[in-house]
Amino acid sequence: MDFDSELSFNHSFLSDRPHFHHNSIHPMHLRHLHLPGLTPYTYSLNIQSRLVTQHLLSLSLSTPSSSPAPAPSPPPTLLTFQTPPTYTTGRRDHSRLTRQQITHLLASGTAEYHPALRGGQTTYHGPGQLTAYLILHLKHHGFSARSYVRFLEEAVIGTCARFGVAGRRTADPGVWTEAGGRKVASVGVHLRRFVASHGVGVNVGSAPLEWFERIVMCGLEGKKATSLETEGVRGVTVEEVGGVLAGWMAEGLTGVEGVREVDEGEIINGLGGDGRGTGGGVD
Repeated sequence: MDFDSELSFNHSFLSDRPHFHHNSIHPMHLRHLHLPGLTPYTYSLNIQSRLVTQHLLSLSLSTPSSSPAPAPSPPPTLLTFQTPPTYTTGRRDHSRLTRQQITHLLASGTAEYHPALRGGQTTYHGPGQLTAYLILHLKHHGFSARSYVRFLEEAVIGTCARFGVAGRRTADPGVWTEAGGRKVASVGVHLRRFVASHGVGVNVGSAPLEWFERIVMCGLEGKKATSLETEGVRGVTVEEVGGVLAGWMAEGLTGVEGVREVDEGEIINGLGGDGRGTGGGVD
């Protein structure tokens, strides 16, 4: 499917979602793993792929619904990070880009290019941008595909508002500024058996903006990117924005009671192995 002050989450669009009771006696939290520094795109992708596999295995190992003790599902996990300059294409652009266009994106070897399974078209990730991949099972939190994308956009809007930037949703995917109508965040989701991966890219610093000049965002001619810094926010780190976004997501997720910060070792040990694979096939 293609989707290209303290605040209180706006639950109005979630009002008809069923309440979810997790099948564990312990409260469920949103696990938040922030990878420091610059993380190779394929490394973060591999962690995401293995988290998705963990959810899919849980589904296949679940006992029948008639059982009094169904197998517990993995908790939702938010993976946040920055990458070196990287362009990715959604499924719609896989066969559209010519060799010459890909060479242009590579910028004489200063950027990487990776096809992706997410929805949407070509986008950019790099220093100064918060990339946030949320891995969860939609039905465990009462989402349809459409309401989930709206949830991601609303979480970004709330995060931007926390830093004094007014954002809005439009008919086009992502989050756009109220003033000027520039795009501050992209949204792209991949679904497999209702397990969601990928998520959002929020421009925090101004560094990503020149890289966006090499592409047509969302296939929309004339649209411009912006960032929190460009909109007047000063002295805010990508990690800080990731923490605010995690809090917003946790508040809006049915069945979740807050955020639990985790380190890379905890996630990798839970997945088995060192996490350094080739990246698998989920993007």
